[in-house]
Amino acid sequence: MRFLQDDTPDVVLVFWIGVCVFVLALIIFLTIIGMRWSAKRRERRHLRDLRRWRELLEKISKGESLALPALSTRNAPEFLEAWNDIHDELPNAGELLRGVGEQVGLSATARRMLDDSHHERALAIIALGHQGDQRDFESLVPLLSDASPIISLCAARALSQIDPTKAVELFVPAIVEHENWPDGAVARILKESNSESAATALSGALLRANDSTAAKLVRFLADTDAQRAAPIIRRLLDSKVDDHVISTCLQVISDRADADRVRGLLAHPRWHVRMHAASALGRLGDGSDQARLSALLSDSQWWVRYRAAQALSALAGEQGGMGRTQQDRFAQEIIQHVLAEPLRKGTT
Repeated sequence: MRFLQDDTPDVVLVFWIGVCVFVLALIIFLTIIGMRWSAKRRERRHLRDLRRWRELLEKISKGESLALPALSTRNAPEFLEAWNDIHDELPNAGELLRGVGEQVGLSATARRMLDDSHHERALAIIALGHQGDQRDFESLVPLLSDASPIISLCAARALSQIDPTKAVELFVPAIVEHENWPDGAVARILKESNSESAATALSGALLRANDSTAAKLVRFLADTDAQRAAPIIRRLLDSKVDDHVISTCLQVISDRADADRVRGLLAHPRWHVRMHAASALGRLGDGSDQARLSALLSDSQWWVRYRAAQALSALAGEQGGMGRTQQDRFAQEIIQHVLAEPLRKGTT
């Protein structure tokens, strides 16, 4: 370091700053390398343990008698992941797997994991649902209000698996609260629930719903119990509700006795309502509706013309002759478009 003695203090300062920066950069580099190595090591251990548990559980699900060790903090996540996967892949092995869960103390371990990381909480909730122990019901109820849609949906399904009738009374109000729940996931849970209880809870919720939630609930009710949904759909169509609610009702309406209500909406000022009314009339109408639908073939909106042409096809299958009698260019184009659809599907 003698060469620094002849330099100015500024040069010496810059030199030592450079040395510090180099050392810090080296430390950061080595830390990143260490973290990557540690992460890969944990991942290899995770996959190894997961594969081992899967092999053991697959053998048990096929009827083999094997003794398993009690769960510990270290091996619980891999066991629960494998156990949940086997449950979903082999639903007929549920009784055997629940016996395994009792053998290794699954419920107690999973309850302790409800305060762990996001991933482990989800694994524990799913496992408690598969285990179906009534004693776990109350511990899962607060998780219905969790900020994470994944956690709250896992809790909803687990509650439904443990006690479908009791769970649906809590689940339906939660549908209104959780706007971020995917409709497909909600529909699946409702389908797995007690259909009578689900329909009753949805009907009650619809009576108190505002326009922002009525559309969602009426679709779920129609999927769960179309007969129970019919009078509520009539009430909504006969009242002053949001256009979005009307459109949803038209999409799920299924009672031919409501065809007149649908006909009255073919002239609605909002084009999306006319579009859904045309589609609904294709399902519920009869031959007398051809003239009404033909008038929509000249609508200013392409989708209205398209759905009207499809509805005519469903009612009569006479677009060929109808196309020759239509004078409007838009009507002729949409008829030819719908006529060509079977041909296009046949060539794909």
